[in-house]
Amino acid sequence: MKRKYIPGQLQIDFLSAHRRVLISLGTAQDLPANEAVFIKLTDQWESKRQMPADLLFQKSPVEAVVYRLQKTDDRLRFPTEIIAGELRGVMGLTGFAGVFREQGWVILPYELANPYKTVFLHILTAALGLEYLFPNRSELLAEAESLALQALLPEADVRSFFGARLTRFPDSFRLDVANYFNLPFEYVLKRAFQLGVITEEVMENALNSPTRSTRRPQSSRAA
Repeated sequence: MKRKYIPGQLQIDFLSAHRRVLISLGTAQDLPANEAVFIKLTDQWESKRQMPADLLFQKSPVEAVVYRLQKTDDRLRFPTEIIAGELRGVMGLTGFAGVFREQGWVILPYELANPYKTVFLHILTAALGLEYLFPNRSELLAEAESLALQALLPEADVRSFFGARLTRFPDSFRLDVANYFNLPFEYVLKRAFQLGVITEEVMENALNSPTRSTRRPQSSRAA
């Protein structure tokens, strides 16, 4: 049966092939909101060749992240241009990495606590460099997170904290570790598991045991 032509469908198909969200932060329910932001930003770029005035650019930080990641893993192939920035007060935005034509895009909400901005910027940027190897979103996320933690958390430093084969992590320990690395404790914990310093059971128990500290930064989970 001959497919019925729909006016504008060619343009829609073309943009779909050249505009993809690779990783969305949060849960699956957050993906539509992130995609909507991506479509709006890239549509404006496509039609006017300009960015919204409220996009706070982070060019220097993302260039430093690319450099750090490339020193950690030589498999990375980044787009010819990366646009990275933060948006303030956008309902539903949790953050994402995407590709549009030859560009890579990394967008985060301004409201994220700085330790989470750091780790998420590394994860999302790593995804841009690894997406040619991992077309499956879940596999891409896992590999990007693993690479980001390697780049941010030197093995020797992590082992110095977890060398005693700890199985319980009081609030004081969590706070000391988070302050030392300036990263969320749960990601340091994942790096310790990655290095084989703690078991999966210990990690899961610690992640499922909320800390009583009131200084814990805002959290989000990449999905």
